Amino acid sequence: MVSYDDATQTATLRQRNVINEGDQVEFYGPGFRHFETYIEDLHDAKGNKIDRAPNPMELLTIKVPQPVQSGDMVRALKEGLINLYKEDGTSVTVRA
Repeated sequence: MVSYDDATQTATLRQRNVINEGDQVEFYGPGFRHFETYIEDLHDAKGNKIDRAPNPMELLTIKVPQPVQSGDMVRALKEGLINLYKEDGTSVTVRA
């Protein structure tokens, strides 16, 4: 996560993999902060509305239902995977 605008509930992120409008993702950060949502209102760095972002390292903006912080991670939520969170804020992903 690069930044978050509280007034518009918009997050700016730098993608690593293909992102599509409607993809289910999870945000997570230190201290057990974690939530799941869907990619909505996807825009490229120029502010153009897009349905798909196929290029790595592209800056994108999306609407998010709750605040996120710079440095938080976002990843695709895949069926069959479970996150186990430790008290120190780290997590391990295991297959269900």
